[in-house]
This record gives sequence, structure tokens and C-alpha cells, in this order.
Amino acid sequence: MKNASELNYTIHHLCVYDKDPRNHMWPYLKWHHGITGYFTGDTFHIADEGHADYTFLGCGGRAFQIQLEAPPYQFKYEQEWYAKHGNGYNHICWVVDDAKASFEQLQAAGATIMQEYQPFPTYDGFVMADPEGRWIEIMEYTHHTFRVQEFTNQRAGECGLRMIGFVDLVNDLQAMSGWYQQALDLRVLGEFGSPGDGEVHLVDRDYDAAERNTLMILRTPQSDREKDRRRQVGPFISAIVYEATDIEQAFGDAIWAGMEEIEPPSEDGLTGVLTASLREPSGNEILLRQAQATIAGQQRKAS
Repeated sequence: MKNASELNYTIHHLCVYDKDPRNHMWPYLKWHHGITGYFTGDTFHIADEGHADYTFLGCGGRAFQIQLEAPPYQFKYEQEWYAKHGNGYNHICWVVDDAKASFEQLQAAGATIMQEYQPFPTYDGFVMADPEGRWIEIMEYTHHTFRVQEFTNQRAGECGLRMIGFVDLVNDLQAMSGWYQQALDLRVLGEFGSPGDGEVHLVDRDYDAAERNTLMILRTPQSDREKDRRRQVGPFISAIVYEATDIEQAFGDAIWAGMEEIEPPSEDGLTGVLTASLREPSGNEILLRQAQATIAGQQRKAS
């Protein structure tokens, strides 16, 4: 069996389940985003249970994107999730070199199967849940030309905006940080707060601070709304993360574009960085932070 370091796990996209993606993509587009791909369900697959279309959106950064996906969804387990949760951040996708080997390796690491490994017209893939229940999609591109395109790594708009990753709210910070390092070969970029109450920034092997600064942030709930939400639904994907060279202008641009204010820019107690919170059209949170070369705290280089 291959180990995680042989599979080249690369963070690819965050999937947003949304009943009205055609309308809800417009505030993103007004907020310096672009469409990197639109695919009807038959491009990927249509199962007996259903069908979905997909719109990929990127902003500034080269790699990480969001995928808007509409009901009724292809598979029964997806339909059951939407019936329970409605609009929401549903899963994170990683691209690998060998999906079949990843399927075996993640089972051995303790992940739970949500969708069995299957070959599709353009990729091979499957879905599992991490030990706290968040969904992980794994894809291996198999078509010789099909790809979701990437932008060049050029910050967007006068505010210098780019999408750089996501936040997972966790129950056990140490355990989940260790699991993602072991199971998906992620590396620690920085740690903030105490080991049991704070956040850990993880990156994949392709991380580059200038050209591909994609982050997975594992975080214990800090605000009352985060604590309330975790009590309601358990551990979950809580936010898309953006950074901007001018956070005040980026925040104002977001409000103008149709995003909803949650918290204006202020200093984050864990990292010391200016951050702000917004709500995107589907009802999910956005974390916006000030871009800077280093973050104060227990910052460590990925190795």
C-alpha cells in the first residue's frame, strides 16, 4: 500500500451546496472573482439518483477555488446531507496522483467511506469523512485534456484580493492536526494559541508563500457564533479564507458586491493580523485577513 507522501495530495477546491448558484455567484463575480469552469453533470457523471451542474470560481490565487453545486445532486447520501443542512460548505477536494491507492490508504488511516471509489469519464474518485465527520473528496484526473483551469497568481482588484484556503472548526485540535499530517501528508506552517485552544495552519507539499499560498486552517471555536454553530451541527467547514493587501478596501468592495457584514476589520486575538468576517450569498462565512509577509506568533516554515 502506498503511503501519503507517495500520493501527492494537493488542495484543490471547496464545494458549496447552493439551491440557487446562478444568482448567488454574482456577488462573487462583482467582488473580483472569475469563472474558471462551468460543467454540466454529464461532463462528470450522472447517477441513477440525480444530477448536478458545477461552476468553479477563482480569485487572485493560482490554485485554490470554490465550486458551486446545485441540487438535486447525484447521490443519495448527498441528497440526505442537503435535506438536513441546506445551503452550506459541504466538502474539501484534494487532487492526487493515484485515487485507487488513496482510497486504500485513507481507509487504513481511519477515514469513513461516504462514496465508494469509482471511475468516471474525466476522473477517478471517491468521498470519505475525516475522524470528526467532515467530508473529503479525492480526485485523480484521467482525461488527457479535461482540467479545471487555474488563474495566474495575480492579486485581483485594487485591494489586492486573493482566495487562499478554508477554515475547519474542530473538536480536538491536536488530534486533527496530527491526523491530517499523517493521512494527507500536510505540514504545519504555523500554530497560534494553546495546543488545545487555538488554530493550526497546514499546507500541502506544493505550498509556496509567493506563488501558491493555499492554507488549511484547523481552529477551535473562538466566537459565540462559532461555538453555537458547532453545538448545532458538530465540527464543520466554517469559512473560505481570503487575504488582501488593503483589507479596508477589500471589505468595502465585498459589501458593495452584495456580501453581508458580520464583523469589520479588527486585530485577531490569536494571530495579531487584521481580520474581518462576511457572509456570502448562500449564508456561509468568509474570513478576510490582511496580507503580510509573516504572521506574528509561533510561526514555523513548512518542511
